[in-house]
Parts: sequence; C-alpha cells; structure tokens
Amino acid sequence: MTLVWAVVAGLAVGLVLGALGGGGAILTIPVLTYVLGMGVTEATTASLVVVGLSSLVAVVAHARAGRVDWARGLVFAAVGAVGAVAGSFLSRGLDPQWLMVSFGVLLVVVALLMLRPGGTPHPDAAPADLRDPRRAALTGGTGLGVGVLTGFFGVGGGFAIVPALTLVLGLAMPTAAATSLLVIALNSAAALVTKLSLGVQLDWTLVAALTAATMVGSLAGTRIAGRADPRALKRAFAFLLVCVGIYTVVSSALALAA
Repeated sequence: MTLVWAVVAGLAVGLVLGALGGGGAILTIPVLTYVLGMGVTEATTASLVVVGLSSLVAVVAHARAGRVDWARGLVFAAVGAVGAVAGSFLSRGLDPQWLMVSFGVLLVVVALLMLRPGGTPHPDAAPADLRDPRRAALTGGTGLGVGVLTGFFGVGGGFAIVPALTLVLGLAMPTAAATSLLVIALNSAAALVTKLSLGVQLDWTLVAALTAATMVGSLAGTRIAGRADPRALKRAFAFLLVCVGIYTVVSSALALAA
C-alpha cells in the first residue's frame, strides 16, 4: 500500500515540478515524512533523487519548446553546486524538527516576496548581461546562496531559484521556470553525492517508485506550463508555498512541544 501512495504522490509532485519549474521538493519532503513515514534526514536526501531526476526529464521537454536559457542556467548552477556541498555539511547535527520549522518559515517568506508588486520582469525586458561585473557578482552570490539552501534543506531549491532567475537575471516567468529545472538537477546531484558520502541510508525501492511516478507527472506538467498564464503560475506557486509552509511549521512545532 505504501508503494501505491508513493506512486500517487509522485504524480502530484511531478505535475507541480513540470508546471512551475520547482516546488516538487516542497511536496516531496512532507510526503516522505508525514505520509510515507521516512525520517527527516532520509526524506531530505531522498527528495534530491526524486526532484533531481524528475527535473532532468522535465527540462528536456522544456528545451524542445525553447524555454531554457542554457548559458545563464549553467552559470547559476555551477556556483550553486558549490553552495549545495557546503549546505549539506552545515545541516549535519541539526535537530530534524528544527530543520523542518526553518524550512516552513522559509517557504512562507519566499511566497510573500514573490507576491510583491513589481516582482516579475516585464515580458519584453532583456535578460541580464553576465559580462557586467556587478551583475555577474550578484548572480554568483545568489547562486551560491540558493545552493546552500539546496544542500542544507535537501530540496531542489526551485522555490528560491525561480524568483532569483526572474529578479536577478531578468528572465520571464516561463523561461525562469524552465531554466530552474536545469539548476535544480545539477544542484540536487551535488547535494545528493555529499549526503550519501556522509552515510545517509535510503529505502531505494520506495524512492524508485516515487521517482518514476514523478517523472511521468513532470512531463504532463510541462504541457500545463506551455499553456498557462505566467501570472497565474506565479500566484499558484506562491499559494503552494504558503500552504505547505504553514503546515510544516505547525506539524514540526507540535512535535517539538510534545
């Protein structure tokens, strides 16, 4: 029965991942902990497998539609991979419930930032020129910070990558959502290798079932991304962050108080 739930959950996660270019890990970690019964440490590691591989599948579909900014995405991911390794080491020894409380608070903060007026570039605005030293430095610092979040919380980081690509690099929402999948895949790989080297053990059968279902769902999600209004995608993304963030904070706080 657990495998059945893993498949159902994977399809839902994949739809979010493919349509919004992120947010998959936001659903994966609560699913693995609250629904499938994994420990927080194992869940934050398993989510990197699920979201990383699913992002890789989804980015291919987005690339065929011409929505991926490869140059800026690879630069952002290269810096982020360094941060992902650092974040993986920083999270060692932290109480899992405090980690989840911090994760939930972060989701709500990012959602509120995304809903601020003027947070999305004009559709006709040109992407940032990385040859500009100031812009390159800002991109590097942001990419490093997002990578640390990926390694620290064990998530793909789409909740931070999408706003960063829109606000820092000036990418339109559909392009940012698609490009974020490339960044997620590479950052997740760096963080996963680091966490496994630190001795985390996984239930690979459960992880494989969830990953396969997520891949299928992500392909369907890319079709939604190509047809939906970018502003609607942004609002849906922010609403998802608020709901999951509040639930995570409340659940973890109750566990700490028990």
